[in-house]
Amino acid sequence: MTKFDIKTPSGFPEFTPAQERMRHHWIAVIQRVFEQYGFGPVTTPLVEREENLLGKGGNPKEMYVLKRLHDEAGDTSHSGNALRFDHTVPLALYVARHRNEIAFPFKRYSIGPVFRGERAQKGRFRQFDQCDIDIVGMESLDIKNDALVVAVMVQIFEQLNIGDFIIRINNRKLLIGFFEELLGITDAEEVKAIMDVFDDLEKTKKTDITKRLVALGLKEDDIGKIYGFLEGGDFAALAEGCEENSLFLQGWNELSTVFISLKQMGVNPKRYKHDFSIVRGLDYYTGSVYETNLVNYPELGSICSGGRYEDLASVFTQKNMPGVGISIGLTRLLWQLFDAEILKPVEMSSASYMIIPMDDSEETVAHAYTVARVLREKGAGVDLYLEDGKMKKKFAYAEKLKIPNVVVIGEDEVKENCFVVKEMETGEQKVVKL
Repeated sequence: MTKFDIKTPSGFPEFTPAQERMRHHWIAVIQRVFEQYGFGPVTTPLVEREENLLGKGGNPKEMYVLKRLHDEAGDTSHSGNALRFDHTVPLALYVARHRNEIAFPFKRYSIGPVFRGERAQKGRFRQFDQCDIDIVGMESLDIKNDALVVAVMVQIFEQLNIGDFIIRINNRKLLIGFFEELLGITDAEEVKAIMDVFDDLEKTKKTDITKRLVALGLKEDDIGKIYGFLEGGDFAALAEGCEENSLFLQGWNELSTVFISLKQMGVNPKRYKHDFSIVRGLDYYTGSVYETNLVNYPELGSICSGGRYEDLASVFTQKNMPGVGISIGLTRLLWQLFDAEILKPVEMSSASYMIIPMDDSEETVAHAYTVARVLREKGAGVDLYLEDGKMKKKFAYAEKLKIPNVVVIGEDEVKENCFVVKEMETGEQKVVKL
């Protein structure tokens, strides 16, 4: 007899029913806020053509391809496709496919799974849900939209009520302008390599960061200046030589507009701040960048991030389509919150009533069905226990599922056309006429 390994595959999550109910609650809150701010739902295919995913920054070492276990010789109808690794590239393809049908600025949200074949480790998965919003313009997009996505995230995390949080905001043009003006670094590839290193600043020892920068050819004096800039020292002194750099000034003006807009929208000022150390390693970010942290749990890292990109879909459309967006890595965040016991889901069942017939007579069971139907018509979630067993066992089942009310149906209830409700927490009982 074949012995099967029934463990979940490495890097692929599986939640309990109670955790799943919490996940569904979070999705409902997130979706409601997205729509309150005018974002519409878009669902894209789980797969896209490999060359399209690679054309917008996909790492072939992390991409899963789609194929049948046994392909027939000469049949290529299932080849050439790969699973999506985020929602941004599928958005670019969606806009390219439908640009003549949609209105710009295009505000969309996507909630669903993505796949990355990276090394599985604690809190990081190969399949995970992401909740994204993006605003895409045609040829231009006002910088005020960069503040709008921050406002949406503040609203979501306040409604989810998971504790004190802060959204840290920066603009990459400040650092790039600093590189150009004071360090003489203008090569785009060199700038990207340095950005990638500093993106690891919060989770890597400073000595290791320095070694990597030296390996890139930076002098220790220049590295010190960059540290001073990112760590928010004497910014005025550091930026003194950048007043004539157009990119630096543009970044400063954009950042100022974002903060002015947030104030005008009435967003709680305790929920956001400027942080020069936020650089975001992804090279398609060109301006505003964001990272969100739980103040009392900094070890969780960023729970929501994103930024502005000036070139969403030109590789597919030959049109300039700037955009801005933020993404919540829902699966990873929930897993971390469960693991740290910051969230403690208890409701294993969607039912608020458990109906228990005291016997299996036709009249009693029929009355139980009627009571269940009436309660459901009133909007309640109802479970019906139809198995044989002692009453103690039946009540224990309801208690294990954390169902708050148990309805007992017996001969008297059938005669009186009523039912008895027991509140499990208090033990109180009451008779309700049907």
